[in-house]
Amino acid sequence: MNYPPLLLRLGICGQRRRFSLWLPLFLVWPVAAAVAIVLAPLVLLLALILWPLGLGKLALLSGPLLFGVLCALRGLELNLNRGNRILLISFK
Repeated sequence: MNYPPLLLRLGICGQRRRFSLWLPLFLVWPVAAAVAIVLAPLVLLLALILWPLGLGKLALLSGPLLFGVLCALRGLELNLNRGNRILLISFK
């Protein structure tokens, strides 16, 4: 099973300055889980309303699809160079 990223690292390097920031994403996941539990009845109601239009299945699968996209971010590293400036974004 894939797990969501636990850390986000931002790094900015310029001519004179160097900035690095580590954000602990593992503190966000319990809050996101609580919000998902609270919104679950609303998603079910929305799916029932949209089912005749053919969009109910999409409403039901939006949560697992979003979680899959978030899990796929783990290991992603973006390294952008522009002249002498560098931007690094890394999900671990």
